[in-house]
Amino acid sequence: MVVALLLLSLAGFASAQTNEDARALLHEIAASSRTANGWRAEGVQVGDFTGQGVQVHHETHFKVAFVRPSKMLLEVETKETLGGMSLTPPSGTLMVCDGTDQWTHFSPSTLFSRSPLGVSACRPEFGDFSNIEENLVSAALIARDHVQFSGAAKECEVLKAEYAVSVLPDRSDSARSMRTLCIDPVQHLILREVDESGNASYRSVETTTYTSYTRDTDLTPDLFRFYVPTGYFEDDVHQKDQTVENGVYTVGMLDAVPTLVSKIEPSPTAEAVQAGISGIVLVSLQVSSVGRPENVKVVRGLGHGLDEKAIEAVRLWRFSPGAKDGAPVAYWPGKTKARNSSGLTTLLVCMSFWCARRDSNPRPTGSKPAALSN
Repeated sequence: MVVALLLLSLAGFASAQTNEDARALLHEIAASSRTANGWRAEGVQVGDFTGQGVQVHHETHFKVAFVRPSKMLLEVETKETLGGMSLTPPSGTLMVCDGTDQWTHFSPSTLFSRSPLGVSACRPEFGDFSNIEENLVSAALIARDHVQFSGAAKECEVLKAEYAVSVLPDRSDSARSMRTLCIDPVQHLILREVDESGNASYRSVETTTYTSYTRDTDLTPDLFRFYVPTGYFEDDVHQKDQTVENGVYTVGMLDAVPTLVSKIEPSPTAEAVQAGISGIVLVSLQVSSVGRPENVKVVRGLGHGLDEKAIEAVRLWRFSPGAKDGAPVAYWPGKTKARNSSGLTTLLVCMSFWCARRDSNPRPTGSKPAALSN
């Protein structure tokens, strides 16, 4: 009897010690994340949601870079299926916070948006472990495991934690969230996280695996610039009311918006190259009912002959016009209005110039905004 009591006592002590060690490890992870000046990470997130006859699966590949207080670059590519059938074609998101504005592009569209940081918070959902202790109910170290990290197998401590989940006021049943973490105890990093939640109506399982993660690495300011390719349109219609005024339609009310069919890149001038000028010429134009650019004007220029080169290139572009009920209509992209009485549509378009000096490396051109390199 004495031996049995002693064994029970030792088991209880070991369990309590394990729980204390688990909470201490989570505290160290949160502290390391809060004190880091920035980080850079890559990985994949796989999720499954089941409930009321619905089965949704998603796979998201991500790359993120972050520097405090408000610089971020997030690149995401996602595939979703419903009951084994693709919901939508694979899509991508590129979000850049440059310290002043947040820029967002959803591929494969050629639209991008910009909003002040005061309106949109730039905080990455991946790689930030500073809130890992919030709503924590219990935690325990349960095993050791290995994950593929930075191209090699890495040993990790497996920690299981339970978190309190807020329940909607009109629901009587409770929900719970269990997170199984694979942790590097030396670097205080979460290498893999399995998040399980659910109740009587649904079940959700989401696994996030980091393939690389570095803190306080050297991230150049140039990484947090949004480079707009030629032919991309600034879209701020989502911030406006979708109303018709004097025959002017917003993009959300059209059957078809003007679409770029063919384009040519603007060529830099010798003066701009010599001066090392790079940037964007913002041009307004009207797309006629036959898809030709008209009334091409520079809204914001760079000088050094680049404004004229932008106009010269745009005049050779061809579009499919916007339409409502099968007929061309006026279109308001958010900054410039056009009347449908003339059969014209007004657009704002970015013309990108990268005019590096001969003794420097010019930025390579591409078909989409800048993203994290491998």
